[in-house]
Amino acid sequence: FNHNQLATTPFFEVRLHIAPHENRKSRLDCSAMTLSAGRSPQTAISTNDPASTIPNDFDDDDSSYGTGESFGNGRESFSDDHHGEDDQSKNNEQAIAKSESRAVQVVRALVVVMLLAVTGGVGYGVFYYVSSGEESAFDEDFEDSSEKVMDSIGDYLDQTLGAVDNFVVGIVTNAEQASESENPNTTWPYARIPDFAVRGAKLLSLSKASVFGVYPRVTAEQRRQWEEWAVANDDWVDDSMNIQRNDPTYKGKNVDSWYPGTSISNNFGPAPENATGPHYPTYYQSPLVPVYAAYGWDLYNDYKQEIDEATSRGVVTMGRTLNIVPDDFAVGWIEGLIGPDLNPREPLLAFYYPIDAYSNKQVKILSGQRSLNSDHKFVGVVAVTIFWRQLLRNILSKGSDGTIAVIGSDCNQTFTYEINGASAVYVGAGDLSDPRYHHKEKFAYLHELNSYDSFDRSYTGFPLSKDFCPYWIKVYPSDDMKAAHESNNPIIFMLVAISIFIFTSMVFILYDCVSERRQRKVLRVAKQSTKIVAGLFPQVVRDRLFKTEEDTKQEKADRMVNAKFRLQQFLRGDGDGNGVAPSASETAKSSSIAPIAELFSETTVLFADIAGFTAWSSLREPAQVFSLLEALYGAFDQIAHARGVFKVETIGDSYVAVAGLPDPRPDHAIVMCKFARDIRERMVAVTKELGTELGPDTAELGIRIGLNSGPVTAGVLRGDRSRFQLFGDTVNTAARMESTGMVSKIQVTELTANYLKIYRKDHWLTKREGGVVAKGKGQVQTFFVEPRVRAGSSSNTSDDQMIARSSAEEKQEHKKTAQLVEWNCAILTKILKQIIACREAVLNTSSSHSGRHNLNVSSSHSRRQNAKTSKNTTSIVSKPQKPEGVIVLDEVREVIDLPEFNASHARNQKDPSTIELNSDVLDQLKDYVQRIANLYRANKFHCFEHASHVTMSVVKLLARIQAPTDEEVQNAREDKTDMASTVHDQCCDPLIQFSCVFAALIHDVDHQGVPNTQLFVENSPLVGAYNAKSMAEQNSVDIAWGLLMEHDFDDLRSAICATSLEMTRFRQLVVNSVMATDIMDGDLKTARNARWEKAFSEGRTSGESELVNTNRRATIVIEHMLQASDVSHTMQHWHVFCKWNERLFNEMYEAFTVGRAEKNPAEFWYMGEIEFFDHYIIPLAKKLNDCGVFGVSSDEYLSYALKNREEWERRGKEVVASMLQKIHKAQGDAEAKALASFSKSSRSLNGQHGSTQTATIVATTPPHDS
Repeated sequence: FNHNQLATTPFFEVRLHIAPHENRKSRLDCSAMTLSAGRSPQTAISTNDPASTIPNDFDDDDSSYGTGESFGNGRESFSDDHHGEDDQSKNNEQAIAKSESRAVQVVRALVVVMLLAVTGGVGYGVFYYVSSGEESAFDEDFEDSSEKVMDSIGDYLDQTLGAVDNFVVGIVTNAEQASESENPNTTWPYARIPDFAVRGAKLLSLSKASVFGVYPRVTAEQRRQWEEWAVANDDWVDDSMNIQRNDPTYKGKNVDSWYPGTSISNNFGPAPENATGPHYPTYYQSPLVPVYAAYGWDLYNDYKQEIDEATSRGVVTMGRTLNIVPDDFAVGWIEGLIGPDLNPREPLLAFYYPIDAYSNKQVKILSGQRSLNSDHKFVGVVAVTIFWRQLLRNILSKGSDGTIAVIGSDCNQTFTYEINGASAVYVGAGDLSDPRYHHKEKFAYLHELNSYDSFDRSYTGFPLSKDFCPYWIKVYPSDDMKAAHESNNPIIFMLVAISIFIFTSMVFILYDCVSERRQRKVLRVAKQSTKIVAGLFPQVVRDRLFKTEEDTKQEKADRMVNAKFRLQQFLRGDGDGNGVAPSASETAKSSSIAPIAELFSETTVLFADIAGFTAWSSLREPAQVFSLLEALYGAFDQIAHARGVFKVETIGDSYVAVAGLPDPRPDHAIVMCKFARDIRERMVAVTKELGTELGPDTAELGIRIGLNSGPVTAGVLRGDRSRFQLFGDTVNTAARMESTGMVSKIQVTELTANYLKIYRKDHWLTKREGGVVAKGKGQVQTFFVEPRVRAGSSSNTSDDQMIARSSAEEKQEHKKTAQLVEWNCAILTKILKQIIACREAVLNTSSSHSGRHNLNVSSSHSRRQNAKTSKNTTSIVSKPQKPEGVIVLDEVREVIDLPEFNASHARNQKDPSTIELNSDVLDQLKDYVQRIANLYRANKFHCFEHASHVTMSVVKLLARIQAPTDEEVQNAREDKTDMASTVHDQCCDPLIQFSCVFAALIHDVDHQGVPNTQLFVENSPLVGAYNAKSMAEQNSVDIAWGLLMEHDFDDLRSAICATSLEMTRFRQLVVNSVMATDIMDGDLKTARNARWEKAFSEGRTSGESELVNTNRRATIVIEHMLQASDVSHTMQHWHVFCKWNERLFNEMYEAFTVGRAEKNPAEFWYMGEIEFFDHYIIPLAKKLNDCGVFGVSSDEYLSYALKNREEWERRGKEVVASMLQKIHKAQGDAEAKALASFSKSSRSLNGQHGSTQTATIVATTPPHDS
């Protein structure tokens, strides 16, 4: 081999064979194997090849060759390299084989484990499912059985007591007829009962009773006469004995002889002669007792409590159960009266039904009260004795066994029965149910089962007593019932499911064995292929080859998709703009990851901005701001989708959209103009709809819209939160069109106008006179667009238009007042529901301490009365009377006694939004607010709209008191944190909140538009009425309070205040709050400042409790909250401040014009506002901020106050001049309006005469300056 051959042969093996030659020359037999890409092994040198002969210039004596030292060293080095790579390749193969084998084994093990787990899980699932089915069947059977037991007992009580009621009506009627036809001695207690034996047998049959008797009421004075009468009229006994002997249904013992009861007696013999009575002796009884006298035994002696309860309250009482533990006395008395199917040693009880002498005068008896009226006269009782087992028989069907009924009373008597089908078995005394089933308990009181007071039941007699030893029943299942629903089905189904999965697993294992054999073959082939590739390429080259192949595929795929298509895919939501930021290395590979961007030459871009939004949002809570934006943008999105417009983004209150991409369309300008019109109309509808919810000025929000057409660059900026973006001069110009536009107008550039003209929409366009000056553009000619409006002249004259505009303004003012009324009603209604919810929570908490059942009923009734007050029901709260000679100012309190915060009540309070207020209360509330609005005068500042603005500020500050955030607490000092917490606890009471909002609503009622000092100068009647102090404020309180106290608002007052104490507190809060709005009285201001310092000074005031100190702080905070809200416009956005500042200026200027003010406000307004900020507004805002009660709102108020003061100092003079200019213009417009009105009326007269008249007026009208 020469050196070139060696250098170009990457891998080779040399085998040397040296042998003697006949000419003593050496011959080299070499075989070389070369491997290279694309070549097969070749034999380079052969012993028979002449070219393989070694030159003869080397002989055997050549030491350098013959020893082979030099060559051997070379061979050794090549051999080492070869074996190193070979070993590495072999190790790689082994590692791959081991890795793959391990992976297969792991997967196989996981599959086996999963199969076992699934088999066990499915088996358990099947077992659980079938068992659950049996459990459900058991539960349903128990539910059905328990319901039948409860219903059957209720029906039995209806039937039994109904039969007794009919019997009582009959005997009362007989007694009444006998007394009318015979003599007075036949009335009670001497009333006879005709055919008693038959009536008694029928009553026993209907009621399932064992014994019943009639026990007339006999006084001590009537005793002797009644005893003689009873003996003389005991012929009914023989009749009853004959009926019993001949009655086949009677299963008791018959009496052959009897002895009369000559005197009223008890268990120990005749009652003493001097007994005070009354007595309730037995007279009529069925069946007859075979042991004792037929009549005369005094029931009252042993059952006094039961009889007194029945006759004093007009209820049916249930006596104590006998024989819970068998009593020989009771057994001896009852065993002769019952048949063999009843056990005399089982529990029994008696019902005591009062006999009302007037029971035949009415169908429905509504009694059960502590005091009875004259419609009831109780002359005796009927006692009906039953066995408890009779109530529980024949309820369930055959096979329904194992229902346990535990019966007891609140008199500590408890016993247990087991109901098996149609029979009932007495188990024993006490609760003998299985505790394992107590969680399935069904419980009810017996007086609840038959629902006596319900008109859908047939029973119309006296109700069961709810208070005297009420009986209850508890129903439980038992093991016998459960055993009837248990089977081997769960196990059987489980074994079947497991067998199926085992069979499936065996099939899988068989398949795995077959696949394993195939995989071994594939693996052998793969090893051979890997060995070949490893021999062909080094590891680094192989890796690069594989990676280059993947990159090549990606490049081909990327080239198949152009940029515009990829951008369209992204905009439609199915592209690759997934928001994942490309790495630095990926960004460098621009060929594989190209930016998603493209130029669109034909588009129209829209910018829309909500006018007045910044000032509006400064008055609202964040949730209200987002409610408006979500409603508006959601509506805009719907319109965009319908119009085929693409929404780009929203930035604050700005909405950006584009037409003409991703799919080009030639009518993009027309589409965008229609879209602009639609969102403008939708803006009006949405703000009007949300006006009631979001408060005043919401409906006054407008929208500015700007459009421009031209090319844009559109693309996706990938990274965190990838977004679609527009770039180019077209976008910037569209933004300028919006910023220089007018409210409710659609302003477009000349380019967009040209597009519209191409499509013959030039009648949509109105050229804007003078154009606009756009930032970075200079003077630009623009147009206003009104789609679908055809050009044409109006037939109305300018005078008609001016009059129509005036009428429209009046209608708009009325409409605005109506909206404000609705909003104020919504706020007050919301707080009123909170009052009701809080009141219910107090009632519920109180009820839980005094007996769950009865008080829950009472509380529920009270809640219904509070929430749904009847219109004809007079208020339970007395109207507070103001003492003679006491004015409102005298009622101001330094400390108002506020209710303590109760965490338990707060936790138990239900959601106020679920409270339903009575329609009468809502109607009265709306009527009251409307009448308050009418009581406000047509002032510019002290008007109903300003009162609503104050109300909004109060609501916002109250929300901050109600829910201080963690950030507020962290920003407050430690003592301020405690202060904020205590004031929050006090002020979270909804009545306090209602009082504050109410005070804000009424605080300027009947305000005359001039300050109190002017009223004093004018010697107004209010001066004498209110001692020349806070006259306007006191007058507002008296007028508004007097209106609330009218009879028309009785239901509203009852809903606000349930007690006189609440009404007093409500009055005190309103008085303190309204009086706090008088900021000009120096004495009141000094007193308030002193109370503030006292309330918020370090430490507690000596001699006062912590509660008094807390109430003091809450009282003064409420007053300052009303103060701040009354001038809240000075601590709000600059535009809001300017609006109300101008109104106050106009009001005071008007007073000066009509002679009700000494000075022209224009002369002092600028400096006056600065002094007002320095000496009142900013100190007040600092107070709110320092007390730490209002959280971020106080920071916001202070910040706006400082900014407005700074802005006023800079621009105030300009603002005053502008306000004066507007006033002069308005006066000129008013004169023109009067002239227009007169001109219109003149045109209805003769032509020439009217013209002359008009010309005369025009000529005689002085100019405005004069």
